[in-house]
Amino acid sequence: MISTTSAPGTNGSGAGLVTDSAELLGALIRYLKARVSLFSIEAKEAGLNYGLAAGFVAAALVLVFLGYVFLIITAVFGIAALLGGGNTWIAVLGVAALLHLGGAVGLVFAAKGKVKEGAFPVTAQELTKDRQWLTSFSRNH
Repeated sequence: MISTTSAPGTNGSGAGLVTDSAELLGALIRYLKARVSLFSIEAKEAGLNYGLAAGFVAAALVLVFLGYVFLIITAVFGIAALLGGGNTWIAVLGVAALLHLGGAVGLVFAAKGKVKEGAFPVTAQELTKDRQWLTSFSRNH
């Protein structure tokens, strides 16, 4: 014998499918909201951690710079003392300054050379080849 009763969760008119779909969509939205909320909390914590790490690195760089300056000053006065003391430190300090400025100029020229090389040279070559191929292809067809 054929049963005329509908399946559980439906009212026989197809409204159960709509209701079930709406409930599934609602559950999906709640799930996504929970994940976004969790991501937001973790992003704030990560931002704080990375911010602190960046602050520590910045402070370390300042300390390294100061340590370097004090080391150079110590070396200047040490060399001046070996060369006879007095006002010799002025000449030694001048030579140290010129050496540092020369090094800085050399680094600027090295950086300028790297920038002139351009970014993504292989990609640029491949794009040039592609453009040439497309141009020749369009002329032939």
